[in-house]
Amino acid sequence: MRDTTVRTLKELIIRALRIEDQTPDQLADDQPLLDGDLGIDSIDILQLILEIEKAFGIKLVSGEFARDNWKNLTTLAAAIEARLEAQAGQAAAGSPTRQ
Repeated sequence: MRDTTVRTLKELIIRALRIEDQTPDQLADDQPLLDGDLGIDSIDILQLILEIEKAFGIKLVSGEFARDNWKNLTTLAAAIEARLEAQAGQAAAGSPTRQ
């Protein structure tokens, strides 16, 4: 599942940030998202959060921004998968999803 999540993230980042000089295949899994070559700023983060939540059907950020989750593509994919698993667990238990 992680490979699929990372691939989806790469495509989403290229599209959402309108990166024209790289393809998803050129982004490394350990590509730094903050303070890296992509030049992602706070507005970009907000855009990415919205796009990720829409693409994966989750609430990625609730409360305080978890900077550690945004270290690179792999850590962000792990955070997304954790949210997906929590949401699936809540649905299986029959409780309403709280994010």
